[in-house]
Amino acid sequence: MNELLNRVQEQWAFGLALVVGFPLVIVALNELAFALARAGNPVAASVRFIRTWVVPPVALMLFLRGVVLLPKTSLEVRLIETLCWATAIIAIIGVVNNLVFESARPGTWQRKVPGLLRDLLRLLLVGIGLAIVYSFVWGREIQGAIAALGVTSIVVGLALQEPLGNLFSGLVLLMERPFEVGETIEVGNVSGEVKAVNWRSAHIKAMGGAIQIVPNSKLNKETILNLSRPQPIRMEMIDIGFSYQDPPYKVHQALLELLLQTEGVLNSPKPIVVTLGYSDFSVKYRLIYRTAEEDRWPVKNKLVTRIWYLARRHGFTMPYPVHVALQHDQQRPFGAAEPEAAELLAQFPRLPEISREDRAGTRPLTFGAGERLFDEGDDLDGVYFVVSGAVSLQMVRDGQASEIATIRAGEFCGETGMHGHQAADTRAVALEDTAVVLIAPDVVRHLFEASPRLARETGHALEVHRKALQSARTALGRR
Repeated sequence: MNELLNRVQEQWAFGLALVVGFPLVIVALNELAFALARAGNPVAASVRFIRTWVVPPVALMLFLRGVVLLPKTSLEVRLIETLCWATAIIAIIGVVNNLVFESARPGTWQRKVPGLLRDLLRLLLVGIGLAIVYSFVWGREIQGAIAALGVTSIVVGLALQEPLGNLFSGLVLLMERPFEVGETIEVGNVSGEVKAVNWRSAHIKAMGGAIQIVPNSKLNKETILNLSRPQPIRMEMIDIGFSYQDPPYKVHQALLELLLQTEGVLNSPKPIVVTLGYSDFSVKYRLIYRTAEEDRWPVKNKLVTRIWYLARRHGFTMPYPVHVALQHDQQRPFGAAEPEAAELLAQFPRLPEISREDRAGTRPLTFGAGERLFDEGDDLDGVYFVVSGAVSLQMVRDGQASEIATIRAGEFCGETGMHGHQAADTRAVALEDTAVVLIAPDVVRHLFEASPRLARETGHALEVHRKALQSARTALGRR
């Protein structure tokens, strides 16, 4: 009788300890998880897992063994014990993963281990642990389970051919490592930054910001272009066609100058322009240059836009197929006639009329925003008169440009060319779409002779520019 009473007292004491201890452990783990989460420690996820999935099964097993007094060999106890061991194994592996890999500093070997490899290792360790639990708790031989697993794996493999194909493709990519997370790749019609790689697919952030999910099997079959190796520099090409009337060497020189003057085009290796061939309507040219990956589209946009201004400036023609049925004699070219330089200058009453003989010494030019009219040291054979837009006069020292004046419509710039073939002492850059007229030195002299007032006003403006340039040079020399 006393023995029975002692056993009942032990049951009540054990049950009371369990009733009190279980909530205390849950509260303690809950507070620990909150503290770790506030500190940004990845172990917080493992602590929450232990609180939710490990502690309750352990408490239940203790209740069945210590209070209900079920034998160890009972089905209920074995099931709960199996669940306890399984969740404990998963929790331990999770804690190790968080401490070793997730908490590692950027750049260490732990952070470079791919997530797919870690997932596979965790799966393998969990499988081994469950096999040991199966043998220890249920008292069965592992060989029988392995045989049953082999038959089951055949059935599952046939049913899950595509997911398993993605898994093994991911393993192949993991061993070969053609790209890393954070690198920019192009595969098929998908291009962007690799954000994550898992057992089934790779997540690629496209240039527009959308996340594209590409299966590993497709990555394994397609050609992968890694734009981040050995360095994030991209070679770009632009094809353009000009008329058969435009001399190829002149076209080459103009296009090469455009490449060298466009910000974002790398000087090493040097950009080149090649003649591709002769098509039905034009001579085909190709611009080949290098640029940083992040500058790829802005630079291409600048070049393609500025080619139009270049063609207008140099008188190049970009032909296109046209079918015309003529019903009358055609005396002039199709399309609206471009205004001549004399017509553009006639918009300014302060300028004397250009004589018919002097019109050959004037030439209209068009520049886009950011293009240079001339650079410091260029040989000038004439003066630029701004018809529309605005031009920034700049002094360049040690590769840095500083503005000294802004030239508006109705003003001259490039005054060193007034006397013919003089080196420019400044750089002139178009601030917006700008139209200018290049006036030869003889024509400028005739204009000043016809209008002394224009000569005085122009001389005064040019003197202001010279003083500004001299002041800038003096200030630079004092530094």
